[in-house]
Amino acid sequence: MLDDVRILAWGERSAVKLCATLLERAGAQICFADAGPVAGIAHDVVIVSSDMSSTKEKSVIAELKAAGNTIVCDITATGPQGSRAGGSWSDAQVQAISGLMDTTGFAHGEPVRIGVPFTDISAALYASAAIAAAIRVRRMRGIVQTIDVTLFGCAASALTTFLPAAFVRDTVGRVGNRHPACAPWNAYRTSDGWILICTSTEEQWRRIRSVARVPQLDDPRFATLRERVRHVDVLDPLIETWTTTLTTAECTRLCETIGVAAGPIVSVAGLSGEPNFRLRHGEAAERIDARGIDGDTYRQVSVFRTSRLTDRAVHAPLTANAERVFPTDAGPLAGVKVIEIGQYTTAPLVGKHLAALGARVIKIEPPDGEVARSWAPGRDGTSYFFALNNTDKETIALDLKQDRDREYLRRLLADADVLVENLRPGALAKLGFGRQSLGEINPRLIYCSISGFGIESAYPTRPAFDTVIQAMGGLMDLTRSHGMPVKLGASGADILGGQAALLAILAILAEPSRQAGNFVEISMQDVAAWGALYSSGHPEPQGLAVPCADGHIWIESDGLRDAASLAAHAKQLRCGSLTRACAIAALAEAGIRAVPVVRVPELMEDGDFLADVLSVARDASGAFWPVLKMPYRLSRTPARIRAVPGMPEVRHAIDDEGEERSGRGAIRLSGLAKLDL
Repeated sequence: MLDDVRILAWGERSAVKLCATLLERAGAQICFADAGPVAGIAHDVVIVSSDMSSTKEKSVIAELKAAGNTIVCDITATGPQGSRAGGSWSDAQVQAISGLMDTTGFAHGEPVRIGVPFTDISAALYASAAIAAAIRVRRMRGIVQTIDVTLFGCAASALTTFLPAAFVRDTVGRVGNRHPACAPWNAYRTSDGWILICTSTEEQWRRIRSVARVPQLDDPRFATLRERVRHVDVLDPLIETWTTTLTTAECTRLCETIGVAAGPIVSVAGLSGEPNFRLRHGEAAERIDARGIDGDTYRQVSVFRTSRLTDRAVHAPLTANAERVFPTDAGPLAGVKVIEIGQYTTAPLVGKHLAALGARVIKIEPPDGEVARSWAPGRDGTSYFFALNNTDKETIALDLKQDRDREYLRRLLADADVLVENLRPGALAKLGFGRQSLGEINPRLIYCSISGFGIESAYPTRPAFDTVIQAMGGLMDLTRSHGMPVKLGASGADILGGQAALLAILAILAEPSRQAGNFVEISMQDVAAWGALYSSGHPEPQGLAVPCADGHIWIESDGLRDAASLAAHAKQLRCGSLTRACAIAALAEAGIRAVPVVRVPELMEDGDFLADVLSVARDASGAFWPVLKMPYRLSRTPARIRAVPGMPEVRHAIDDEGEERSGRGAIRLSGLAKLDL
């Protein structure tokens, strides 16, 4: 992977240290320094955070960038431009100004700070992936470049569930443990605690309704997904009349039996006793039992696992792609072919970034399209959510339960570099595409499987959605509103899992002489637990969301470490009767830092968001769609967002004689079978 790559981590931000530890896991040699580079010691990569550096340190960073001999990755809060440029904003402040904090919490409560430094963690994962891409470019094409990563961009990129409403001038407020586009989806009381239950399809709804045996669930108001979301305040109490008759364990087992994602809320300290965590991370669990959680506990948990694709020793020749010559400004993954089989957020996020980095990404959808295509709001049969997560992909509809369609997939895989999927573990193998079969089809393939609990799992048949993983990975335990656990408004576990997969794939692709195939296993629970353990071992200073006349502000102070003292100062200054701008000014005079908690719709008027985050792409008809830029910038081989896919189509169909031919138009292959999520 990144063997023999020498990396210097020199910066104050948590993201710098986290980025370095992730790259160390990928094989790099890491040096941590307080005083910067040492004369006579060369590094391939230097990771910095210039917005928290002294004037002298900034000068050294500028010299490193100008010299052009070293890949310099600069992780800052808001980047070198814009009205907020240069400010040493904290993770919580970035959560506030990006709209991320506005999405977390309950509908009738205040915004809630995410209990882990989410923007730092996300920035570390994206920075690691961008560095791996830059290393690939340097090794294959001799180009050295700089990288800029912003916490603000990472935070805004996580808002794909909430931005669609803002695009149509609608408002999606805080939804607590609900989902703005799916129902039933919430934390429900049981006879001995709470359980998270998440559904997204009509089939899952029918199964819940069948086992719950609550007559009122047959009400026409719940006949469709859109109507269930509209009447969720009536629906949730009815679901709870069923869940309260069961223990949490009983309800979890029943949901697993019927294929519905569900699980309990696990505390961070309780991770060591959680069966799947203990199975996958026995040493970390024993360490927690013996010593508790400290600043290094998180390092015992890997966010990805890699191994040989098959047990057979295979040494296949390099493909033609590896030998091609590309323009100097071509993306880092020019010539790479990717097959994506997945829905919703996780695998699509990986495919989106690989496509932006220059790969040809072919997305395989069910015959009637991905479920998320139909989520409101949208236009022309495609939701804004789907568009945000699937830019620059070719989309093809296949029924993988049909022999002809499976044969077509084999042809696609034969010369592919990467296969990424987030189906239920074992689902692809049942269709004839297990690791051994994939190795026979393509000995050099990188096969990345993303799932809630991993391949080696205590729950081999349990489905999982983001909210369940947040609950079972410790994220909800750390994120609380008045003591009650609440999920991140953003799909945090999905996003972090996808970022971990992106890093692993890019680190492998950075080996230009790679011969044998690779298997990458991502457990979203692993990644969530890694972030929760880091946060528990590195507690952040307290802050407070304070109501004002026109919204909320977030306040912090080095001198006032507890929330009660902050609240007393806010009350003394009568912040509740002031606008956010006036309250921020009054608190500044008292030596207390404050920023507005920006509502997601307000981002549409935010100059920094419009300039640094929002962009547009065209669909096949030439219409423009709002999309998001990448939160990392490679100076010489940038990631680019260009297009929004239309409905799934066959661009190279197979005729009756088995010959491949070009086709145009929305030609869907036969069958109605869904992919097994």
